[in-house]
Amino acid sequence: MSGRLPPLSALRTFEAAAHWESFAKAADDLCVSQSAVSQQIRILEEDLQVRLFERLGNRVALTEDGRALGARLSEAFEIIAEACAQTTRSKGKAALRISAETAFASRWLRPRLADFRAAHPEIQVTLQAGATGDPSADIAVHFEKRLNEATHGVERLFPIDGYPACAPAFLMQNPDIHAPEDIARLPLIHDNTRMIWRRWFARFLPGSEAWRSGYVYSDLALAIDAAADGDGVFLADDRLCAREIASGALVHALSETVRCAWYALAIHHERAGDRPVQAFAEWLRTAVEDDIGAEEVDRRSRT
Repeated sequence: MSGRLPPLSALRTFEAAAHWESFAKAADDLCVSQSAVSQQIRILEEDLQVRLFERLGNRVALTEDGRALGARLSEAFEIIAEACAQTTRSKGKAALRISAETAFASRWLRPRLADFRAAHPEIQVTLQAGATGDPSADIAVHFEKRLNEATHGVERLFPIDGYPACAPAFLMQNPDIHAPEDIARLPLIHDNTRMIWRRWFARFLPGSEAWRSGYVYSDLALAIDAAADGDGVFLADDRLCAREIASGALVHALSETVRCAWYALAIHHERAGDRPVQAFAEWLRTAVEDDIGAEEVDRRSRT
């Protein structure tokens, strides 16, 4: 290898911060302080002599150079992770690669993954989060419609049932929300597409074109954050938004609920008989039943 690399710790920290566009979330991922993340980013910017983030009050946003570097580093660290996984497998250790939708990975799966690791310390788990599933992963957990049944066997886990919710401050600024027509005049928050709000309005306010307005974010996790920050009204649910609902960061605006999507478990056909895959699938099914109840899982799977 020729050429000098910047400090690897700074590169790894930047990759995490670029993924979330948040120093706070990168700090949570890396189990360090937010100031430590900021310091590593500053070291990298000084080393490269380029600005990677714009500081916007309490937020940060990637510059054009930062976005380009982040994409390449993400690919590079994925190659490194796969190389390590292959080495682990070659030495007879059980390795498991899980690809999960970003919001599910960060808000539901990651906090529970310690339980699986404690129960199966012999299994080396790599969790990859993304807006699209990785077709080469041993197991994928994603929106049902985005999973490829050609490579994976798919089974439903639980649905996302959304109701209008917003930040308390936003509700104080818009106190007269009593019916769907009141939602139609407010800024809407969409994740990925406008189709979920379109479904909601088709059911509760037929003929309304209000679903065409609002702000679109690339994935569900960003949309939840935007709603909690007071940007508008979002179709929240009790599973992925549990933390925000419990803390009061999001509050109900209306009770009218619509089925948004299904999360599903997908097992790669070639790895279906592997012991680590079977162990994780069994653990995941039990975790879902513990979370929402076995009877509810069965009832919802038929609706």
